[in-house]
Amino acid sequence: MALESLASLEALFGGRAAFTAAALLLPLIFTYAMTSLSAYWSRHVRGSGDPLTVPYAVPGVANTFQFAYDTEGFLTKTLRRFGGVPFRLKVGLENMYYIPPGEAVQAMFRAARELSMKPIIVVAMRDQFGMSPADVAVFERDGSGDTAKPLDGWEHMDPARRVFYNQHRDLAAVLSGPPLDAMVSRFTTNFAARLRAPAVAIGDHWTELPDLYTFMRNEMFHATCQGLLGERLFELCPDFTRDFWEFDTQMLTCLRRTPRWLAPRAYAARDRALASIRKWCEHARATRDYRDPALAGVDYEPVWGSRLMRARAETFDNAGFSLDGSVAMDLGLLWASTANVIPVTGWALLNVLLSENLTKRVTAELAECFDEGKDAFDLPALGSKPLLNGVYLESLRFSAATTSARNPVTDDFKLRGWNMPKDSLLLSIVWFGAHDPNFWNQGRIGRDGKPEHPLDSYWAERFLEYPDDPASGPVRKSDEVIYSPPPKAAEKTVQDDKTAKPISHTSVLQGYFYPYGGGTRICPGRHLAKQELLFAVAAMMKEFEIELVDPVSARQAKPDMKKFPTGAMGPDRKLPARIRRRKRW
Repeated sequence: MALESLASLEALFGGRAAFTAAALLLPLIFTYAMTSLSAYWSRHVRGSGDPLTVPYAVPGVANTFQFAYDTEGFLTKTLRRFGGVPFRLKVGLENMYYIPPGEAVQAMFRAARELSMKPIIVVAMRDQFGMSPADVAVFERDGSGDTAKPLDGWEHMDPARRVFYNQHRDLAAVLSGPPLDAMVSRFTTNFAARLRAPAVAIGDHWTELPDLYTFMRNEMFHATCQGLLGERLFELCPDFTRDFWEFDTQMLTCLRRTPRWLAPRAYAARDRALASIRKWCEHARATRDYRDPALAGVDYEPVWGSRLMRARAETFDNAGFSLDGSVAMDLGLLWASTANVIPVTGWALLNVLLSENLTKRVTAELAECFDEGKDAFDLPALGSKPLLNGVYLESLRFSAATTSARNPVTDDFKLRGWNMPKDSLLLSIVWFGAHDPNFWNQGRIGRDGKPEHPLDSYWAERFLEYPDDPASGPVRKSDEVIYSPPPKAAEKTVQDDKTAKPISHTSVLQGYFYPYGGGTRICPGRHLAKQELLFAVAAMMKEFEIELVDPVSARQAKPDMKKFPTGAMGPDRKLPARIRRRKRW
């Protein structure tokens, strides 16, 4: 009887092969149908409480591979489907709660006391920067938070072992006020010297560069590292620039926890970067005691570099990190200091060069900030120029895919009415807010229904409001404005820019534009990054005449999505250029 029934089913499905396929597919179809119904009910019937779970077909696997290997495409489709409500992703053994842009992101940033960054920092140090389990345990033992007042229950923790707060304190001390000015001054001095050095090998005659971005990237990286770690780093490790950027290229493989035997190149690149920093660290410790009283108040000296590095060494020793643990932390610092601002700078320079109109207007603003007598730029003046600010902000919007992550530290945390379990991972990626067509201004709409400046294109004026242009400004306008004639506005002029107002800090904008994170844990290095970008663009344009060899290809360049969502993404192609020293400003 059983054999007859099986035969009947096989006949129904068209044979044994088809029956086997149906037997395998039906559970997957059933799982997807049930999770889809659950998601629909959560959103349209219940409306609050536990966030909906994104549908999946394979139990156990759930959303893991889609999220890990097609993050941008998967989240784009999911956000279109479920709109502006938080949703849960089942990734591996973890539940992740994605926070969409808008009011939910702002609420996450406001809840600083109830949310922690500890777990995501632990993941980054362990998987991204190669910290050992013994050193990760130093992080794990600190639940006191990153503010001066410890979290409830941690009031009696040894202050020296409050590693999160002490790191935050050390960074805050050097990234504001006179110490920040000193760091900016070191970068500008180093970068200008690098561009003018004979080693750059660019003279009065045209020189072919295989990639303009790589040239600028390497010089910015050298200037930053020298300012942070001192003059001995590149003497000890002459290949560090190459090794670091190879690590940066391979980093996402490590972050995904790909087994070493499957990705030996990625782990070898990280090992080389760590070995270089360890070599510098051993040399610094053997050469000069970071506690030397003679160094008190000294912003910079050749062995240790910035006083930040001495403070960090003391913080890490007091907390109980091994030397390798300190080295992993310093690799993390260098990556955070360079791997985001440099790609953004690359987009700023490229787009200024691609537009004759923009080149003329930016050059006019730069000329007003340059002191011929001192042969130097006035940095505060650079930071005050409307068009330069617009270029800076649009470069961030265009290329940044920074992930902001938090973990609830209370049992009953709610985000705008949605339950978020204690120790679960809340995350939001700025890319999606920065490319939301329902929020951002895209210029006037043409007769063909297409906007002048779509969000996957670069528009230097997107963040600028012009008093005589009702269609200007970053936020989407009413239909009466965006469809008003003429369909294409005239190009702006130098005189127009003098009346423009950069818009970047309105409360509405912050829910969609948060490349540095937000709230009390906003990136402390954002002011340094902005000044580095503005000066690097200014110095490149002041020092060199630059012509792109293939401007058609350069206009087609897009952010390299292979790095998504680890931060700012550089161009997805080489940008060959002809370059020579400028004879006069």
